[in-house]
Amino acid sequence: MRKKLGEILLETGLITEDQINQALASQKTKKQKIGKTLVELGFVTKDQIVEALAEKLNLQIIYCADHKIPDELKRLIPKDFAKENLVFPISKKDNTLVLAMSDPLDYGTIDTISFKDRIRVLPVVSYDWAILRAIENNYVEDENVFDVFSANITADKEIQFIEEKDVDVVDANIETLYSKSKVPHIVKLVAMIIAEAVKAKASDIHIEPQERYVKVRFRVDGELRNIFKYDKNIHDSVVSRVKIISNLDITKRRLPQDGGAHVSFHGKEIDLRISTLPSLYGEKIVIRLLDQSVGLIPLEDLAMPEHIRNSIIEIFNRPQGMFIVTGPTGSGKTTTLYACLNQLRSDTRNVVTIEDPVEYKLEGITQIPVNESIGRTFASVLRSILRQDPDVIKIGEIRDAETAEIAIKASLTGHLVLTTLHTNSTIATITRLVNLGIQPYLINSAVSAILAQRLVRRICVHCRQESEITEEILSFIESHNLPAIKKHYHGTGCQKCSNTGYLGRIAVYEYLTMTPTLRKLLTHDTSESSLLMAAKKEGVAFLFEDAWNKVKDGITTVEEVIAKVPFD
Repeated sequence: MRKKLGEILLETGLITEDQINQALASQKTKKQKIGKTLVELGFVTKDQIVEALAEKLNLQIIYCADHKIPDELKRLIPKDFAKENLVFPISKKDNTLVLAMSDPLDYGTIDTISFKDRIRVLPVVSYDWAILRAIENNYVEDENVFDVFSANITADKEIQFIEEKDVDVVDANIETLYSKSKVPHIVKLVAMIIAEAVKAKASDIHIEPQERYVKVRFRVDGELRNIFKYDKNIHDSVVSRVKIISNLDITKRRLPQDGGAHVSFHGKEIDLRISTLPSLYGEKIVIRLLDQSVGLIPLEDLAMPEHIRNSIIEIFNRPQGMFIVTGPTGSGKTTTLYACLNQLRSDTRNVVTIEDPVEYKLEGITQIPVNESIGRTFASVLRSILRQDPDVIKIGEIRDAETAEIAIKASLTGHLVLTTLHTNSTIATITRLVNLGIQPYLINSAVSAILAQRLVRRICVHCRQESEITEEILSFIESHNLPAIKKHYHGTGCQKCSNTGYLGRIAVYEYLTMTPTLRKLLTHDTSESSLLMAAKKEGVAFLFEDAWNKVKDGITTVEEVIAKVPFD
């Protein structure tokens, strides 16, 4: 006998007889499922329904948000059907389909699939926000190509480009590309893409040609999102338009190019870093957006633990030393260093930076862009800077032994040096410097502190809900010897967060000061394991510990921390 949702919720004690009767009365007028009615009346949450169903029906809860499926399953369960019924195909073996459902008691949907495809449906339970995200990530190929010419686009009037063009038109084909790139439809499309990216607070735009269409994606809060597609036939004109506004050569279509542009949008000044790359189906474009109005964040606004911030400020009061920020690309190192520069700049200091490229313009300091094609490398510029009487030097990145050696020497000769390295942790930064040929006694004398960081997405405050701890999470906690948590949170998805459940990002930190104990150890033992043991004894809180605290505080999710923060 098939059970009903109301019966199960009554059995679990989540609702009362009176509440189910109210919901049934309301359902008659609204013509919707009883579960949705119960949620709207505030008697239960969506997650409580999912967890109750999983428990009473002995079904597994599947976190399908990042699950990838083959085209066969997309054809079996079309996108519209999946969204309408909140289902997502997990796998198919022989004649059995494993189907993630927010409501595994939706027998009508199960019967429809079974009858239509002559297949056995094995339901599992998943949260509706996870199902929606899985659908969004997997079904992009099924979307219709966006018809930009039928849209009411006014972005070309809102976006103001500052163009610097000096294009030598050499033949009819190039002349055609140039003229087509200036037609109103192409101008509107490019302007619209940039305007929408700014509105979405995207950090990057990806324009990716496929075999039959061109896909546009935005990176928001560190994750790429599918936005729309346009017709492949206009892509060459779009590429030319982008190249013209960024002062690139439209005659070069088989070689990568890098350029830049500057736009004004609703009073905001946005710098664009533009990269083109030939691919199988045409030139791919990636545009990085740098909003000058939000580039400078005060150090106290970085959500950095107070003891770390106070220690960094104390280091900045010293006349010399080296402060290193480390982490992979996209971990927020540049934002942290600019906050530090903002703290350091004053009328009494000569602050000089070497950057590749200069991302944000700072008044009162000297910023020098690297240009390796003419020999203006980090190392060569750094040598010249040392003859310019600097107090503070910011080096965008230590990439080689030569730059590392000069930077170390600068920090030992009366200069405060700020820089970055691409390593996974504070301890790995020390071993990386040793591997670059820096003697341990020099590291001891030069390095003041190292800050490792990652960015994790914040749970959307508009749709945040409490969740019970699942067996899967409990198993993870036990296997990695983590502090127990009684509850955790996630976003169910709403209009504010584009149904992702996340809104914005926050950094997690690992901070290592070179204590006398560590300096003494480093003189005779540079192995990562020994340094790690010593750091633990010194009370260093590692990246995953800070991230786990943010899970306990309801700032981010267990899944986000596991995906973004190293815990081994």
